[in-house]
Amino acid sequence: MASDLKQENNRSIFLIMAASLGVSAFFQFDLSSLSDVVEVLIAGSGGIVLSAVLVMLANLLPQGIKHKLIFTRIKDELPACRVNQVCKKDSRIEYELVEERWPQVFAVDIDGSTRNSRWYQQIYKSVKDKQEVLQAHRNFLLYRDAFSGLFLILLITLIWSLFGSSEIIGDIKPMVFWLQGALTALSLVAARTAGNRFVVNAVAAAE
Repeated sequence: MASDLKQENNRSIFLIMAASLGVSAFFQFDLSSLSDVVEVLIAGSGGIVLSAVLVMLANLLPQGIKHKLIFTRIKDELPACRVNQVCKKDSRIEYELVEERWPQVFAVDIDGSTRNSRWYQQIYKSVKDKQEVLQAHRNFLLYRDAFSGLFLILLITLIWSLFGSSEIIGDIKPMVFWLQGALTALSLVAARTAGNRFVVNAVAAAE
């Protein structure tokens, strides 16, 4: 199921990364002359190809690494490890009721890995095909993989600025870093929010 949702998201991820590279090229090159416009068009064409490669790399990046980056945790990074905490913050959830219905999930004295496994087995599996859960899952995968791709773009840009030849595209302009940093940060926040919402939506759908 998750692989099907990822396939559905690939086009959107490609467009996000192509847009990032395209706007970066716009800021990098001076459009004061025709030759510079041609350079941007060439760079944009290369960016389309690079975007396709980055989509592939983003999909190959292990899920564990993506989740550790997004939730900035080394251990118990998945949001279901903290389902008891995120449910308390959602007004749709009557916490006392879910705590009573799934005591093995919402008990205070269990570790995050066990909580995540029990959430999956006792809650998520029974509602995984409901539309609100499917959509929340799709959104989480979209923002997670978009973040991975944008993070790779930012990392490649940084490495190029340190070790690449300035004769090819010149020194990387600060606005490019600002743009890519902002997009990466926004996608991280979106992925983290979508991950928490996915976990809570499953609980709400199972109530």
